[in-house]
Formats: sequence, C-alpha cells, structure tokens
Amino acid sequence: MELEQIVNAHDKKLAQHDKELDRLNAMTLEMQKSMNEGLARVDESSRFLREQNTRQSEQNAEILRAVLNRNEKSDERNYELKLLDKSNMWKLILGIGASAGAVFAFVLELIKFFGNR
Repeated sequence: MELEQIVNAHDKKLAQHDKELDRLNAMTLEMQKSMNEGLARVDESSRFLREQNTRQSEQNAEILRAVLNRNEKSDERNYELKLLDKSNMWKLILGIGASAGAVFAFVLELIKFFGNR
C-alpha cells in the first residue's frame, strides 16, 4: 500500500512537472515570438535609418558640390574683375596721357599764335 501511495505521489509530481514544463515551453515560445517581432521592428527601423542616411549623404554631396561650384565661380569672377581693373587702369593712364598731350599741344599752338604777334 505504501508503495502504491509513493507511486501515486510520484505520478502526481510527474504530472505537475509536465504541466510546469508545458507552461515554461509556452512562455518560451511567447518570448521567442516577442523577440522575433522586436527584431523585425529593429530591422525595419535600421532599414529606414540607412535609407535616411543615404539620402542625407546625397544631400550633403550636392551641397558640397554647390559650394565648390560657387567658390570656383567666385574665384573666376574675382580674376575677371582684377583683369578689368587693370585694363581700366591702363585705359585711364592712356586717356590722361592723351588728354595731357592734347592740352600741351593746344598750349604750344596758343604760344606760337600769340608769340608771332
């Protein structure tokens, strides 16, 4: 009889352990499902961030190209302005020289005209 009680108690404990194992297995499956869903969200978020980073890199490259282009055009404009400034300086010098020569020639003619009288 005692052996039968021990066997029955053992059967109850085995059944209890089986239930506990089933509960733990279900909990493990639920945790695995939750982790998989979380990883899927993380993957989606990573994909979005990679795409956003790629677009940002493309925008940065465009901005850099625009700045470099603008700097190059600015340098060209500065060079052209310097050339124009030098050209205008020579034109001014030649204009002043020609004007001075014309005034000098006019004064000489006046001196000759009034000197002959």
